[in-house]
Amino acid sequence: MDVLVSGASMAGLSAAYWFARLGHRVRVVERAEGLRPGGAPIDVRGKALGTAQRMGILGTIQAQKVSLIEPGPVLDGAGRQVATLDLRWFANETDEDVEITRDRLNRILLEAIPEGVEFRFKASIASLADGPQGVDVTFSDGGQGRYDLVVGADGLHSNVRKLAFGPEKDYVRHFGHYVALVDLPSDRDWQRAMLNVPGLTIAVRDAGDGPQAMMLAASPPIDYDWRDIDAQRRLIAQFLSRVDAWQVPALRAAFADPAARGFYFDSVSQTHMPGWTRGNVAVIGDAGHCAALLSGMGTTLAMVSAELLATTWTAHGGDMAAASPAYHAQLRPYVAQCQAFAHEGAPIMVPPTQEALDRRNAEFRAYAARYAAAA
Repeated sequence: MDVLVSGASMAGLSAAYWFARLGHRVRVVERAEGLRPGGAPIDVRGKALGTAQRMGILGTIQAQKVSLIEPGPVLDGAGRQVATLDLRWFANETDEDVEITRDRLNRILLEAIPEGVEFRFKASIASLADGPQGVDVTFSDGGQGRYDLVVGADGLHSNVRKLAFGPEKDYVRHFGHYVALVDLPSDRDWQRAMLNVPGLTIAVRDAGDGPQAMMLAASPPIDYDWRDIDAQRRLIAQFLSRVDAWQVPALRAAFADPAARGFYFDSVSQTHMPGWTRGNVAVIGDAGHCAALLSGMGTTLAMVSAELLATTWTAHGGDMAAASPAYHAQLRPYVAQCQAFAHEGAPIMVPPTQEALDRRNAEFRAYAARYAAAA
């Protein structure tokens, strides 16, 4: 059968692997010129470890993991150290969980995909017409094709979801924060630390291939064009204008630099849908059930949902009406569990008030004391 996958990141590459492995003809379309670089290190956790093992890539992922370094200082708004943070206190669901850079995982997934999968970059889906004989697709370059299944693995702002299910506002829920990332230049030494003021976190960490800055800012939804990079840079500058201590002026300059690598800005949001299939179209990963950055479970859901969709659909002979109930029954509880983790992560990463921040820092100091006593 013919399967079209829209999106070439973790969800899309995982889907391409599984559908091809199960004997289907697979085409992948991606709006970008190639695999999109940059992004925060991500986690392969929980059920995704089993998926990676069945794909034959778990050993490679483990060999290329990002090693957690020594605990880092936690700073107040004046740049003074008030606590210490060891990510191992909170980061892992099991001892086997792996943190890896997005670029490394994408390359591993790409190299695992069987021969014969067709990739079309700088291409996207312009229209979908689902019918009894399949889905008729028109592409942005004017090309056309008919597919037995179309899989939207095209992220939070999914085009496939919009075309097949309806507007983004019906499914994407703002989680109260915005996130920004940028790779930092190597021509200076950067202190790895995390600075907090109420509702704002500014951090520098080693992202595996060099230093990276991250900003998390509490904010109600902002009306802006998510495709407008200049508007994104202006919003980041506004958020960071609250602090001038530590390395923040240099970080502001890094985020403002048009030549900076790994630039990213978006809302921290979740996707909630009553169903992830409609006719012969399905959405997976952030397009269907984004767990939000604060959950640490986005990549896990992407990989797990790709395997489950491919195996369930194939087991039912490509009949989505028959496959959908079993698919949802297996995936829905895990999605709910993963999305719930974001509610735990927000108070740790972005305390909203000074009182909450003081309480969080006291907890960090208590954790540090207990770990030191046990060492």
